[in-house]
Amino acid sequence: MSTAPSFDDGSGEADSLDRIASDLRVRKERSGRSYADIARRIAELRIDRGVAASAAQPPRSTISDAFRDGRTWVDPVLLGDIVRALGGDEEEAAAWVARSSAVRRGGRRPPARRKMPVEPSILTPPLDPVPARLGLLKPAMLVGAVALNLLGILVVQTLHLPLFLDMIGTAVVAMALGPWHGAGVAVVSNLLGFTVGVPDAMPFALVNLVGALVWGYGVRRARMGDDIRRFFGLNLLAAVACSLVGAPLNVLLFGGVSGHGFDTVTSSFETMGVPLIAATFSSNLLTSVFDKTLVGFLALMVLLWLRATKRLPVPHMSLVDRLSTPAVARPRAET
Repeated sequence: MSTAPSFDDGSGEADSLDRIASDLRVRKERSGRSYADIARRIAELRIDRGVAASAAQPPRSTISDAFRDGRTWVDPVLLGDIVRALGGDEEEAAAWVARSSAVRRGGRRPPARRKMPVEPSILTPPLDPVPARLGLLKPAMLVGAVALNLLGILVVQTLHLPLFLDMIGTAVVAMALGPWHGAGVAVVSNLLGFTVGVPDAMPFALVNLVGALVWGYGVRRARMGDDIRRFFGLNLLAAVACSLVGAPLNVLLFGGVSGHGFDTVTSSFETMGVPLIAATFSSNLLTSVFDKTLVGFLALMVLLWLRATKRLPVPHMSLVDRLSTPAVARPRAET
């Protein structure tokens, strides 16, 4: 069980922000967490409290400043979140906040400004801050996602590919902004299917919507965006879920023959004596596994690009953080 820190060390020296920073560094060393780990944990805690994911994760530089000597002020909300991220309970977090408030009320200033060792991870440009233009980035992402979905449909129709590629934008938005944002992209994309020569796409909006919910909740509730293995499993789960919805729709609306590239696979299963619904599901699933795996990793590439160019925060997908941070840090580490 966590306990509140002891503020009286018997020296008789008045408490100060420097002493708070020193004790906080000791707490960090005991936890073994890096500044990046602390930032990710704070984001998770804030999201649980209802803060939007896009605004939940503080910059690593802001986190490291709280541990630095020479401060004249420390954000009490951030201080409490840091203590929680380091494993402290609510009582301990409140005690640290009360301690910093007492220092402020007493008007105590640090006796001297000293430099503390800088962790290598904070030498890199911070990737976690919420972009100043996030208000414009969000609608741009939604419009771009719909365009990506329609482009995928057009490519499949033009090249007669045995894939779907109609959910790249859905996956990007569902993972980055949330499952219901992804669902909105899914519905709009299918409603606009006629613009790329696929008027029959509207009923399959339900399939696209299911994919949005699986990807969106998968990276948040099940933490399936934390590493490559789990992310691959997430895409397989999306493939199965979409086939469970798509195959019955295909049979009900088109008798199992929708004019898609996988119709030949369905026919092959039927010639083997497999019932229509089973043949349709099997061919749909086979196609969907390849399609959703490709779509998922294409969406991951888009997220990495948005992270690098627009500083889009994706605190619930540590895979994005791990894949993007080394690419920035490596050149500096060699100098």
